[in-house]
Amino acid sequence: MKHKQNITLFALIISGLSFFSCSPSSQELTNQGKQKLSDSKFKEAISLFDAALKEDNQNADAYNARGVAFMSLEEYSQAKKSFTLAINVYENSEKDFPKAYQYFYNRGNANRFQRDHEEAILDYTKAIQLDDTIADIYLNRALENAEINGVDQALADFDKAIELSNGKDKRAFLHKAKVLIAVKQFDAALKTIENAINLDKKYGEAYYFKALALSGKIGKANDEVCDLLASAEVFGYPYAATEIQKHCE
Repeated sequence: MKHKQNITLFALIISGLSFFSCSPSSQELTNQGKQKLSDSKFKEAISLFDAALKEDNQNADAYNARGVAFMSLEEYSQAKKSFTLAINVYENSEKDFPKAYQYFYNRGNANRFQRDHEEAILDYTKAIQLDDTIADIYLNRALENAEINGVDQALADFDKAIELSNGKDKRAFLHKAKVLIAVKQFDAALKTIENAINLDKKYGEAYYFKALALSGKIGKANDEVCDLLASAEVFGYPYAATEIQKHCE
């Protein structure tokens, strides 16, 4: 029986005499594919995952890793199919799977890139049910909630992501601030984005959105706003130059 909140590791057991020559096992091919994946050789990785699945079409790990390779190639439909196959193996098996939440989280990301917000939220929610300690799942669900379910649900997820990351994830603060700016809660946005800058003094995007929050609050681009935009440009945020040309020259 599965214990989905306490997932244990299982492994393929390979038997045979050492003096026989044999082809690589499904898991060995999967491991080789993962090495290609880490080397950004995505097509080679996919070929190895395909070979692994030819050896064992119940290898959920290979389906999941192949999906990640397709995601890296921005082939999101193919990625979603691979993640779904991993999920099917997981759901139809009596075995326990390590980190099964990843299958749903990854499919949620594929749905997100395809702008299927409702399906993405469903997948992220399932991933959280399997493991509620992963900050990135809450962060990505927050972004999707902001699209279709409103500010309150998005902010709740951002806060959970911040909590789970012990306040060390600058992205969570930045994206929370963006949502607050969108609903014109400028004071809250400024306070939130300051946390991102404190974590990374060279975070160009944070300076940019701090400038937007401040200009929204005061209704104009003053010297402080222009200084923030200048910092954003210095630290490599590409859209800062346009705003400087519009408002600061």
